[in-house]
Amino acid sequence: MNRDVTISALKVLRPKRVLDGFGATGIRAIRFRLETGSEVHVSEINPVSLRIIEKNVRMNSTDVSVHAESFAETSRKIPFDYIDVDPYGSVVPHLDSAIINVKNKGYVGITATDLSVLTGSYPEKTIRRYNSVIVKDTFKHEKGLRLLLGYAARRSAAMDRYIRPIVSFWNGHYYRSIFQVLAGSMGADTMLSRVRHVNLHDLIGTYYPSREEGPLWTGEIEDNSFLAKMGCPDGEGEKFLALIALLRNEDKSLFFTDLQDVARCTRSDVMGVAKATSILEDARANGFRTHFSPTGIKSNIQAIEVFRMLSDHSQRQKQ
Repeated sequence: MNRDVTISALKVLRPKRVLDGFGATGIRAIRFRLETGSEVHVSEINPVSLRIIEKNVRMNSTDVSVHAESFAETSRKIPFDYIDVDPYGSVVPHLDSAIINVKNKGYVGITATDLSVLTGSYPEKTIRRYNSVIVKDTFKHEKGLRLLLGYAARRSAAMDRYIRPIVSFWNGHYYRSIFQVLAGSMGADTMLSRVRHVNLHDLIGTYYPSREEGPLWTGEIEDNSFLAKMGCPDGEGEKFLALIALLRNEDKSLFFTDLQDVARCTRSDVMGVAKATSILEDARANGFRTHFSPTGIKSNIQAIEVFRMLSDHSQRQKQ
């Protein structure tokens, strides 16, 4: 899914020069070249991986440029329109190089696999690595992805740059985001207004304890006009198309209403998403599924109103 989404995005963006910063086997870079037509470079410092990359490039008869050096070195010396950062460990040590070296108005794709840190399983490490506080709960993956984007935004602002996410998602063991990087201190200042602390007690309902979390990215994580242009790289793929459809709902609201929490709050049975959507429609609102949770629902009205409305319905059903 990671590669499919990235290739689909690159087909829309059509970058002239692309860097796969962490080559591994070279398959990602080879697919970039074969399926997008961009000029593709790949960097790798591990000698074993380098031999594998070179072999795979020859076997696929592709003209991918292989650099036997670190990602930071390659990204510094060649101007790239798109830089892909999918490292073996945390993305944090490599983020600055990607943001400062990509061309102005270029794009960066990042993959984060340290989800235990981003979702608050190790609070001390979350503070140390991301300078952020997060509580592990039902919203952990939306908060984790927004924490990652918030960190990227703060790092870009430190370099008088700012980001504009176009596609961001959670899939199993990783978070993935592709964002545009633009130069300008005024834009950076405006962007930072979207990086702030949140309190679920105020945002969603009094069922949740009052505590400050963040800083997190509270702006849009998708560009729906961009998502509408994306197609599955091989022309099919139900999982791919289903994911893109769900991503188009994610900016309906900041966080979702969890139907399991509504049930716990009212001591009632968990209602289905279809039922919750019907209740909202009766109130002239809309309900949308989220890819962050199978029991989550987003809406065009505030989450705190959705929680209250669904809780009231559950209470009436008990009477």
